[in-house]
Amino acid sequence: MLTSWDAYDPGPKSPGKPRFTVHAAIRTGDRPLLLDAPLAKGRVTVDLYGPHGEGSRASARGLTATVVDSGYMGKSVKTPASGSFRVDPGKELLLDVDVPAGAVCPGHNLLDIIKCSPEDTNDSADCPVLTLTLADPAIRVYRAETTGDSAAGSLSDRLVAVSLEPDTSQV
Repeated sequence: MLTSWDAYDPGPKSPGKPRFTVHAAIRTGDRPLLLDAPLAKGRVTVDLYGPHGEGSRASARGLTATVVDSGYMGKSVKTPASGSFRVDPGKELLLDVDVPAGAVCPGHNLLDIIKCSPEDTNDSADCPVLTLTLADPAIRVYRAETTGDSAAGSLSDRLVAVSLEPDTSQV
């Protein structure tokens, strides 16, 4: 589940570079899920599309999610001694995914890719659509155990979250 995203510009007087970060949470059903660290190493994808058929504003493949504590600009969580993060029922695992500047399409930058059109809109259909995909073999195993399906290979290893899909009834 996507929780939010943000663009940050430290400005000329602060250290660091502008960044764009997607914040997400993983929740489970009635069974725990174990995910090896580093989380989905190289198997995270972020796509950001402009509103009104504008097309891609940013696209990145091969990313890795960082497990963080709660709050804005959360701090990285140390990998447990077991080497796996456990998501228990009723709990959530919070993630940050940083989108590199090289993922931004020509004509945009890390700070403007999230702008709505018009900027002062209250209509979510005027804003970009973000898709986050996280792939991990543990997800396929979890689904097989949950469904009792012995053919785990037929199940997806991906979790996909989409910020908004306006007019999905028209698809």
